[in-house]
Amino acid sequence: MENQHLIQQAQDALLLTDEERIAFMLNEKWFLYPIAKEILKELEFHLKHPKKNRMKGRLIVGGTNNGKTSIVNKFIRSHMPYDDENVKITPVVAVSAPESSNPSDLYGSILHKLGVPYKNTDRATKKKEKVEGIFLLCRTNMLIIDEIHNIIVAPVQKQKAFMVALKNLSNELMIPIILVGTADALHAINTDSQISNRFPPLVVPKWKYDRSFLSLLASIEKTLPLRKQSNMATSKEISNYILDYSEGYIGEIIDLINLAAQYAIEQKIESITMETLKKSNFVRPSMRKNITDFIEI
Repeated sequence: MENQHLIQQAQDALLLTDEERIAFMLNEKWFLYPIAKEILKELEFHLKHPKKNRMKGRLIVGGTNNGKTSIVNKFIRSHMPYDDENVKITPVVAVSAPESSNPSDLYGSILHKLGVPYKNTDRATKKKEKVEGIFLLCRTNMLIIDEIHNIIVAPVQKQKAFMVALKNLSNELMIPIILVGTADALHAINTDSQISNRFPPLVVPKWKYDRSFLSLLASIEKTLPLRKQSNMATSKEISNYILDYSEGYIGEIIDLINLAAQYAIEQKIESITMETLKKSNFVRPSMRKNITDFIEI
């Protein structure tokens, strides 16, 4: 039967207008792959670990747009808050690290996330007490701090003080803290050996040309509402081009394919080809940093 290479939602989307098909295609999608599976398993292990002194956490580290936050968000969606006797049980709380590297600002972000009133002028100790109280009330068993590399803009001593505050919070609540960030985050956790031991890194590597990469391409193709098969995983020319231009970052892989698919829909080509890839207006990640090198201003 025609279009059987697509998942059912993509088959149904073929009945939509071109604009609606493009909108469908741009919706966030989840693809399970080996390192994502490993990280999800690791997060589950930490969440379910019995409480004890000196709970260990992890630092999930990888390049920009390489899937770190998507993996963490998938985990969070599996542990959403729920109501129990007038209390919203919140197993996992996730916030972003403040660029100020000020623990007080972190506590404020947590309180804001959980809807707890506070004043910006409150002392850090008062905010921390509120965080500890609401975590106990909501039975929070894990704190995730994304964008932890934000703190490296601060002096080393402020970075160290921030990390010590995290360690103390983990000790007092007996919960794991999971950090997420780019390679720059390694500088922050290496300010102290006790801190680096508490947050061993778990690396999200760039993709390379192997079976997992080809399997990813095949999985992505199944979600594209295109009327013709693209065979991205079996075409060496196409698969090599995608890996090369995305520079191995999963977010870039998906962006490039989406742009090529959009062009394919608009131009009635209806499949990913070398033409649609080259005419997609996709710019390599590394070239965006030096945009003036190839654009006249």
